[in-house]
Amino acid sequence: MSDLMEDSRRGRGILAWLWGLVRFPALLVLVILEPVVAFACSTLALLGVLTTLFFALLHVPHFPAGTMLALSIGFALVLVLYEGLIRVLSD
Repeated sequence: MSDLMEDSRRGRGILAWLWGLVRFPALLVLVILEPVVAFACSTLALLGVLTTLFFALLHVPHFPAGTMLALSIGFALVLVLYEGLIRVLSD
């Protein structure tokens, strides 16, 4: 019985070590790219909303306002998910 528990502890220790080995380089890359991703996603989201409002106020025919708003919200969600992934990997 104690051999089984010792093997289980050893296995968990190896898994924790491997997780740290994978987690650190991934976190390093994500943190380095975070300013670029944050700038790009937030800029695209803001420009999409402003463009949609501009063209909607001008009543431009055949302008895909719903698609543009969906893309803008999508860019904002990508940024939220990116920051969430950084938070998960940093714990």
